[in-house]
Amino acid sequence: MGEIDLSGLRDIHLMDKPDFWPLAYGWWILFGLILLLFLLGIFLYRMWHNRPDRYAIRKINDFDTLYPDDIPYLKALSVLLKRVAILADGRKKIALLSGDSWQHYLQNRVPDCLTKHEAYQIAFAPYLVKLKSPVRRALLTQHLALWVKKVLKNKKSS
Repeated sequence: MGEIDLSGLRDIHLMDKPDFWPLAYGWWILFGLILLLFLLGIFLYRMWHNRPDRYAIRKINDFDTLYPDDIPYLKALSVLLKRVAILADGRKKIALLSGDSWQHYLQNRVPDCLTKHEAYQIAFAPYLVKLKSPVRRALLTQHLALWVKKVLKNKKSS
């Protein structure tokens, strides 16, 4: 057999491997979408985490450790519940409530959440010097959490 002339193949060579950098446009779009989804997730988490009802319930739970004495504890609860009520029913209706009218509102805004005694203790806390009976904090915390959830769920319903 004869020899094959390979002199014409001298200029053909393999291409270099593609570079890793700079990235193609598709990768930049993918990274941008991932970043956008991450930021959206953070935004939604913060929005969910800082909802007024969740914030108020966290504060109620924090008051137990912040105020070891019962009267300052009840005063702080009264202020917080007033803020929740203003958020739900408006400043004009709630800001003037105090004493018996505040107790009546606390007790009747969401029936069967607070007992008459609990509503009395919270409503008259700013005026109390000494309590007749100690506050049952665990039970009060449960009742207030339920009260806050229902008041802020049923905004403007009463």
